[in-house]
Amino acid sequence: MLLSTLTAALLSATVTNTELVHDLATYNGHVVACTEGGLELFTRAGRAVRTLTVDDGLPSHFCRALEVAGDELFAATDEGVVAVDKGWRVQPVVGAKWHALPAEGGMNAELYRAALGWLSERLPAGPTYTAFTEGYLGTADGRVMAPGAGRLWTVPGPVRMLEETDGVLRVGTTEGAFTLGPEGLVSLPVPAGPLAYAKDTKGGTRVLGAEGEARHWGERSGEARALPPGATSTVELNGVAWVGTRGQGVFRRQGAEWKRVTPTGQLCGNHITALTRHQGLRVVGTFDKGVCWEQPDGKWRTFRAPHLPSNHVLGLASDGRNLYVATMSGLGLYDGKTWTPMAYGGRNPVALGKLSVLAAVPDTEDGVALVDGRGTSFVKRASQPLELARRLPLPEGWSSHVSGAHGAGRYLWVASEDRGLLRWDGTQWTRFHDGKHLTDNWVTALSADAEGRAVVGTCQDGFSYFDGEHWTRVRDAEGLPSRYVVSAALVPGGALLGTLLGAAHYDALSGTVRPLPRLADPRVYALLVEEGTVLFGTEGGLSRLDWSAPAAVTRR
Repeated sequence: MLLSTLTAALLSATVTNTELVHDLATYNGHVVACTEGGLELFTRAGRAVRTLTVDDGLPSHFCRALEVAGDELFAATDEGVVAVDKGWRVQPVVGAKWHALPAEGGMNAELYRAALGWLSERLPAGPTYTAFTEGYLGTADGRVMAPGAGRLWTVPGPVRMLEETDGVLRVGTTEGAFTLGPEGLVSLPVPAGPLAYAKDTKGGTRVLGAEGEARHWGERSGEARALPPGATSTVELNGVAWVGTRGQGVFRRQGAEWKRVTPTGQLCGNHITALTRHQGLRVVGTFDKGVCWEQPDGKWRTFRAPHLPSNHVLGLASDGRNLYVATMSGLGLYDGKTWTPMAYGGRNPVALGKLSVLAAVPDTEDGVALVDGRGTSFVKRASQPLELARRLPLPEGWSSHVSGAHGAGRYLWVASEDRGLLRWDGTQWTRFHDGKHLTDNWVTALSADAEGRAVVGTCQDGFSYFDGEHWTRVRDAEGLPSRYVVSAALVPGGALLGTLLGAAHYDALSGTVRPLPRLADPRVYALLVEEGTVLFGTEGGLSRLDWSAPAAVTRR
């Protein structure tokens, strides 16, 4: 009897980046940073002590706002509002996906919980709410709503602040500051944006500019470089000022200077698109933050443009000596000492045929395959400088929308968004389409091995599994979290699948699909299977799942 390959399904680690801060609060003798990597806790002296993640009960790492009511801290995340007690235990409150929280208004924790429940039941579904007052609501798509009066106004940019004062509504967005009163919507002077808003120690409203300027509401000028660039929020603890920023984490005032207290050497970004291992180190590629690898001391070393042609990483591969980074604007090659960008139309010693390099496949018989929208450049493994072995064009007229590639040994598979799959076997191309082979021709995930097996994920139509001889199509299954499959990896006797709603394991012998435990984020874009572990690259960080293969397994 074939056992599930996930016989020890236990989450053992979640890694996130906490440098994008949306809000700050003081609670339980700490400063709490509301980040896109969870809730990061700092002591009064500025020491980072802990980050609360989904492993601690957060419904999402994307924290948007904080509010302290009574003896509890409330946090709004992309998947619901939670309460945190003084033991740092997390409890769900409501499922509302707000980007703001209403002011506590002197309520204790119990009353505030009730108020949130009442509000979530009565707010119209659909908009993402980003600001609250007693009479008005702000939304992420730039609307100010007065539900009681049935009125609506449109403003530029997401609404970040609403404040009722002296019969006038103050409206702050990322693009400007406005008053809404008898004269209608009036624009006020602001610093260079995008903008954020904060209260000073006297309760006044400050407009925070992108370049560190802070000015009082409505004033034409303020204090230049008063804050670190990209400030999003401010708070004081025991008379010491703290600032959260848009990309550099949290800063604490130390004398006349601002000192960053968010730890350095973090994971390069939370939206992970590719994973590999190079010379024993875990390597992560991201959607817009470049590439990084984990060093022996646990810190991550990050590289971005101009080391890479683009910070948007599409694929990673290692041949043991060279690291290949496929990006939207060409290939980044690391030879152990230096980075060399290569691209169609520029420095191009390996005959790339289009600007985007869609995949790098390290284990083919012809060398490392660098795949673009017009064909494949096979380069000699571990060559320095990189040496082209051969250029293999795609069949004429096959598809103009190539989406990715994978393979090993004599097989190279190339996927498209409209024409299914191609397989090169060393001598000829073979085509695979929907109906007979695939559930759909729009391929969004692909994994293949040297034995001829393949698993193919599609956009909205599940996946197909090829055992080397026969295709099995799984359009839907009880254990498949979503029919939108965005990553895949072959394992003995089946495959792992990443979807937009979680990951699953497919047992090819029994034909069953089983959902996997909760990960850093349900949107799983990359998988790396290793002995004893699987790494999951998600839109909310990196997760590791311990697992072990059964002693005996049927490969097909």
